[in-house]
Amino acid sequence: MGRVIRNKYPQLDFILWDTKVQKLTPTEALEAYEKRWGFVDQNNLSAAEQTLINNLIANAGGLFLPAN
Repeated sequence: MGRVIRNKYPQLDFILWDTKVQKLTPTEALEAYEKRWGFVDQNNLSAAEQTLINNLIANAGGLFLPAN
């Protein structure tokens, strides 16, 4: 799995409002989702973004422990 381009995934892009980084490692992307899960609009996750999250869980960490 290569770097994750944040602007392809609206919720990821939204939760990274405070950084200008455009490409993240899979581990960085998974950590961002975990730490900022409370700000993710789960009802508006696209199929592509849900697939990304599932792939990150499977390949970049094994566990998904979202912060509340």
